[in-house]
Amino acid sequence: MVIVGDMDGGDSMGWVAAVLLGIPFVVAPQVAMIQYVCRVSQMRFPQSHRRALVGTVFGGLILLVCALRGYGAKEVRTDFGSILFLTALGGVWVIAAAALFPWLGLSLRDDAMERRNTAALVALLGGLFAVQLAFVGGNVGAGPSYWNNVFCAALGTGGVLCLWLMLELGSGVSASIAEDCDVASGVRLCGFLVASGLILGRAVAGDWHSESAAVNDFARDGWPAAAVWVFALVLERLLRPSRRRPFPSWRVSGLLPALLYLALAAGWLCHLGPWEGFAK
Repeated sequence: MVIVGDMDGGDSMGWVAAVLLGIPFVVAPQVAMIQYVCRVSQMRFPQSHRRALVGTVFGGLILLVCALRGYGAKEVRTDFGSILFLTALGGVWVIAAAALFPWLGLSLRDDAMERRNTAALVALLGGLFAVQLAFVGGNVGAGPSYWNNVFCAALGTGGVLCLWLMLELGSGVSASIAEDCDVASGVRLCGFLVASGLILGRAVAGDWHSESAAVNDFARDGWPAAAVWVFALVLERLLRPSRRRPFPSWRVSGLLPALLYLALAAGWLCHLGPWEGFAK
């Protein structure tokens, strides 16, 4: 699919056209989502919450554009229209995923903004970034159609959301975040989700062969995310707030476990190395 073809003015004109079309098709939906999330009670929430949300949303879009430009299919890398289309799709993808977050126990609008819950904000921004990583992974590598991108991105995103749901069912982490406002729990969940996004995004990256091959690659390269989930489940039960420790340290009980999850994910990515088609 070509939305903006090569123009007489060369690459510079192509980028100008892509930017102009990107305002209504990419930027406007994100702005509308952010305005909806931040349009809460008359009690003004910290503006740092809004800035963090804006930075995460648009930072993820910039990451997607860079990935498409550098590691997408050859036809995508050289076509501004394809980059624009996939970036717009990625923006809508994240908005749709954020709409599912309340079903997992946490809401950007209600918990992070209206209740000014820093723990919820940190956890949910981690969830947004994890979905963005899964979508980026599904869009690097060569393939014959956009359906391949959607299929792989759905695998990665579904895996992240399923692991989140399993952690919630096994530990009730949303209660520690939404009810106890425990920042340590929010930081741990953020680290777990980002680590899952890294592993599963890498698991769906690479050249396309078939649906069955994509699922096999996903299982072969993404299984450590389940191991991280088991580890996170144990730590949640050990480190969540209790009568003996109603206010756990966010550094010791939150940041250290989160960094451990990320280190495990980074180690697995280094073990796997570049995905198929990386050097093309």
